[in-house]
Amino acid sequence: MSESARKSYEKAFRAKKKKKRSHWLFIQKGDGLKEILSKLFTQLCVLVLIGCGVILGREAYLSISAQKLNSSLKDLYDSVVGGVDSLTGHEIMPGAKELLALNPETVGYIKIDGTEVDFPVVQAADNDRYLTTSFDGSYNKAGTVFLDYRCVLTDKKRSDNLVVYGHNQRDRTMFGSLKDYKNNLEHYKAHPTITFNSNYRSDTYKIFAYFVTEVEPRQTADGYIFDYHNYIDLSDDARYERFISDIRERSQIITGVDVKQSDEFLTLSTCSNEFEPSRFVIFARKVRKGESADVDTSAASLNPDARTFDWSYVNR
Repeated sequence: MSESARKSYEKAFRAKKKKKRSHWLFIQKGDGLKEILSKLFTQLCVLVLIGCGVILGREAYLSISAQKLNSSLKDLYDSVVGGVDSLTGHEIMPGAKELLALNPETVGYIKIDGTEVDFPVVQAADNDRYLTTSFDGSYNKAGTVFLDYRCVLTDKKRSDNLVVYGHNQRDRTMFGSLKDYKNNLEHYKAHPTITFNSNYRSDTYKIFAYFVTEVEPRQTADGYIFDYHNYIDLSDDARYERFISDIRERSQIITGVDVKQSDEFLTLSTCSNEFEPSRFVIFARKVRKGESADVDTSAASLNPDARTFDWSYVNR
């Protein structure tokens, strides 16, 4: 075989081999209708697979980014000494000065010992900004744990009830680990308190109740929704009594922690997975002056009479 004939043969062989490799995916001349439809369906499946890969890759990137940022902020908060707030002239908590330099909307730091809850708390002019914004201002679906915009938390004044929101992340960042409390007496006994530092002082809160609740009136038989997040000012006697009554009625746990109207409260709210939409909410009250921060959990029990949701309505 001549050299030119050999090269021509090899070229034709490579072309045929390439055509054979792509024949299963790409439409070729002479394909019948059934084969064309089959290849179009295969192409669609390939595109969906690629799209899913991109989405999963993006989710993994955002998750890792959130974890790294939270870790660096924790290390920063724990490592620096206190200072003076240039705006108020008051002494601020260790770590708060550095966090404020990174994000002036920082209002505090929340931590539950022995859990993944350990990060800064911010507050914006609305409750939308930090749903998808990281502490450093970048976009992230995990968002940032934030204080309700209506709450007051300064060196001189704070709201009766501080309502704090965070996403229920599958990777357990933000408030993703709060689900461990659900109907779990032993987890509560191991973690009965929350530390919440404002920029100016450190406070310990004793958990006294938690539950899953509906969000929309259509999810209930009577149309009544306990709008716990709107109970920020508890100075009115009747309003306070309604607040505590609704909590006691629904709480999955009986803690033995007493409450009174003069207490300062902390409410943690996150999405729940029982149905859509639903919320898991934890309620705590601040340790009183002269009171021990220790909690006697020996008498704590699950609440067999807790009011729960009606599946016949929540699934409608």
